[in-house]
Amino acid sequence: MKSRLRNGLFFGTVEFGGVGGFPEKMVSELLQNGVVMRNVRLLASEISGECSPFAYYRVAKTARKNGVRLRVKKRRGLYFELSRYKTRGGLYAGFLVFVMMISLNKTRVLDIVVTGDAPREQTLKILAECGIEEGAALSELNFSKAEQRLMLDIENCAWVDVSREGFRVKAEVRKGDEAPEVEGKNPRNITASRPARIVSMTVRKGKAAVTVGSGVNTGDMLVSGTVFDGRNKIMYVHSDAEIIGEFLETQEFFVPYNETVNLPKGDVKRFDSIVAGDDEYPLYFGEAFAENSVYSEETRFLFGENSPIKLKSRIYTAYVPTEITRSPDDVVKELRREKSDFEENFYSEYKIVTCTEKFFPEKGGIRLIVDYTLQGDIARAVDIGVAE
Repeated sequence: MKSRLRNGLFFGTVEFGGVGGFPEKMVSELLQNGVVMRNVRLLASEISGECSPFAYYRVAKTARKNGVRLRVKKRRGLYFELSRYKTRGGLYAGFLVFVMMISLNKTRVLDIVVTGDAPREQTLKILAECGIEEGAALSELNFSKAEQRLMLDIENCAWVDVSREGFRVKAEVRKGDEAPEVEGKNPRNITASRPARIVSMTVRKGKAAVTVGSGVNTGDMLVSGTVFDGRNKIMYVHSDAEIIGEFLETQEFFVPYNETVNLPKGDVKRFDSIVAGDDEYPLYFGEAFAENSVYSEETRFLFGENSPIKLKSRIYTAYVPTEITRSPDDVVKELRREKSDFEENFYSEYKIVTCTEKFFPEKGGIRLIVDYTLQGDIARAVDIGVAE
């Protein structure tokens, strides 16, 4: 990298080609004068190669001296990207001010962002007690100590990450899931959770009270936890079984022809950051967030694709109440979409055996009535001795 920078190639390259004259003599003279070139190829009376933008004037001058007709094939790199903006003094002045701001502030914490599901005020208080607060010297921050305190002081804390992004400190604190209730081993029966026809049974413990093909109502006994041992004595067991029943359900959906919906067509808020390698330098203060908006993200290279510097934009587009009018075909499509979403959300644990759709046009829209035949586990555990 240092040799590339010294030779000017870090800032860009000029790819050239030439014909005629004495290209060998041209190359020898350039090398004697210390001009660095790469990928030089000599073929009969033709020459091609690359050099830095700063060396091209010397190359062109030497080519004319030796009768070689030289032309530029391609220009690439930071030098030429910046040349496009050479008449925009304000852009350079703004960038210079930005660099100065970073230089002045990169040693101090300017902002602290707290994410996750822990109390924000409690998190900030613990960070402050560990020396992490706005205005603190970045070189004196002890992230390990802060993470340990957060894990100890925040109830049910499962995961913590305190890190630095430029002059911003980000603290992410996640709580663990609540401990599930452990199912006891008390004696129990298994009853029907709904009216259904039994299509299959797998009884692992207990005594079956129904057979395949039986019809049951809600609360009917399916598997009894009261069994007899080999000596005609009653035993109470923790019944365990999978009972698959088949049952009917009807669902209704309605979509109007005219409706007010929220669409992301409102004001757009952009929160830009400069990204250099693993470091991110926000060009804004506070938190990058906007209520009632849809989020998107863009990243693009500054100064060309070979540049290590990127501009990252967090974009929030506000929702706006919008009147929409649907045709009958559009209404049917929306009804089927709602039906599909409903099945994914509420019937994912069931097998849909049959599904009959009936459309009923009304004055303001279309109503869809769907008759389902479903199969699923209808077993419900009830402790013995508890009223069923």
